[in-house]
Amino acid sequence: YQRRVRGLSYVPTKRDAPLPIISTSDPIDRTVDWIPEKAQPYDPRDLLRGRVDPTTNKWISGLFDRDSWIETLGGWAKSVVTGRAKLGGIPVGIVAVETRTMELVIPADPANLESTQQIVPQAGQVWFPDSAFKTAQAISDFNREQLPLVILANWRGFSGGMRDMFEEILKFGSYIVDNLRTYKQPIIVYLPPYAELRGGAWVVVDTQINPEQMEMYADPRSRGGILEPNGIVEIKYRQRDQEKTMRRIDPVLQDLLKQKEQIATRSTSDASKVPEEREKKAQEEKAVDRQIRNRERELSRIYEQIAIEFADLHDRSGRMQAKGVINGEVEWSTARRFFYNRLRRRLAEESLKNEIIKLNPNLNRKQAAAFVTEWFTVSQKTQLEGDEENVSFFEWSVSSRSSIEERLQKVKSDYVYQTVLQLLSGEQNPSSILESLASSLPRQG
Repeated sequence: YQRRVRGLSYVPTKRDAPLPIISTSDPIDRTVDWIPEKAQPYDPRDLLRGRVDPTTNKWISGLFDRDSWIETLGGWAKSVVTGRAKLGGIPVGIVAVETRTMELVIPADPANLESTQQIVPQAGQVWFPDSAFKTAQAISDFNREQLPLVILANWRGFSGGMRDMFEEILKFGSYIVDNLRTYKQPIIVYLPPYAELRGGAWVVVDTQINPEQMEMYADPRSRGGILEPNGIVEIKYRQRDQEKTMRRIDPVLQDLLKQKEQIATRSTSDASKVPEEREKKAQEEKAVDRQIRNRERELSRIYEQIAIEFADLHDRSGRMQAKGVINGEVEWSTARRFFYNRLRRRLAEESLKNEIIKLNPNLNRKQAAAFVTEWFTVSQKTQLEGDEENVSFFEWSVSSRSSIEERLQKVKSDYVYQTVLQLLSGEQNPSSILESLASSLPRQG
């Protein structure tokens, strides 16, 4: 009972009502102390709720408010973790990724005496049919509850085995896209430290699915791209390409190639010694070829590591931001404050857009957003960026409510004026004009 009552405190009191934002004792300005180790599996819940250090018995804080995490659908599809938590008192829906190998238990069929229970291992950072379905279902639930959504993305792709295809993994993956496309609240996709977003997993959570609501950020230690660096090198910079680079820039190889060329072009004027000279040249060429192969083999490991590092540079957050596929870099330690301010700003923007559209139904959300941006920009004396702009916008939306109300009245007046003008320009009888005019005016009481 208490769990259900607590869960109700995360959702609005009714449809389209404001979120129940309650002040919290967990400081919003604190750092996020718990951090995963590189290339080591961990419990993703520690990212969200924090944990107690077993050696010192001290609390290590996570991203969200302490003791606010409520997990849902926990016994199903354990390779994905879903639930609700609060960020500075703001309730949000959460989707996170299990990095450890989990077990899928398939019970025996009671109608078949020969069947037995099966335990199927499921690797971490991978979407399987059940976990893809769970992700889509959780997103759909959060959307109906009108909660902002935070996705801590750390997927390397979808499982592509024959059995997974038979169990309709592609269908459940498309459910994720469909539910993100129709999501009506702010969505934040974040790559935490040492996370990876690869292949088809990136396609499923790309911001272009719902550009009005979705934003993506990344910690500088995370990586993102279709292929991992090793795969890129195997395809785009194979052994023959590495050898071309070696021969172009390595002075030792260049000297050996010159020696081989000189041996090949060397000739003798004594006809009786031609067979001996030919055999000698062949032996010398073999010796030089052997030195060339040894040198290339020696350099191969170095060049491959350099190529992998170069490919890895393209997967880092700075490059992702330069290509426009993420909205910015956010350090994990400061992510709590940044996302709190960002969510407050996004929620205030959505509220203003809804008010504008309610007063003028002829406007779409993009036009309403343009009004909000223009009003805020005009009110600013200096141009701010990043977290400072988020804070400034929220403060403006609260402190400048009187001027915002005046602008909203102007939006309503313009709508009434356009409605009357449209009616007078048509061939309608006076009674229909009066009815249309009355419907465009605000109702009292």
